Amino acid sequence: MAQNKLSQEKMAGSAGLESCRKVDESRTRIFVILSSDCAGKGDDELGRGIVVNFIKTLREMGDDLWRLALLNGGVKLAVEGSEVLPELQELAREGVSILVCGRCLETFNLLEKKRVGEVTNMLDIVTSMQVAEKVISIT
Repeated sequence: MAQNKLSQEKMAGSAGLESCRKVDESRTRIFVILSSDCAGKGDDELGRGIVVNFIKTLREMGDDLWRLALLNGGVKLAVEGSEVLPELQELAREGVSILVCGRCLETFNLLEKKRVGEVTNMLDIVTSMQVAEKVISIT
């Protein structure tokens, strides 16, 4: 048992283990990954509208929505001025863990403008994928 716990601590990053300990085992753990602020290809305005509607509808997952990761252009959703910032802040208040890629924030020079979520790394994201019962990726 002690060795298993140590292994979990080594595998989990700063956000991974802490949140895994707090998970209610009676509910499904859904992990959503958004890698862009624009879904699909073709019309970028339509794609942005799809992502906005998706974020505004995420609460419909109820307590099963466990964690949301924002990668690449998806980090733009977590910064000041984002159209969905209020919705993301509400999700965070309701207990959804929001992981925001630190390297992505740095690449877009948005680190100081982040207003919701926890700056994270790939270890936390991969660990979350391992622990989650369902992973949904939106690109």
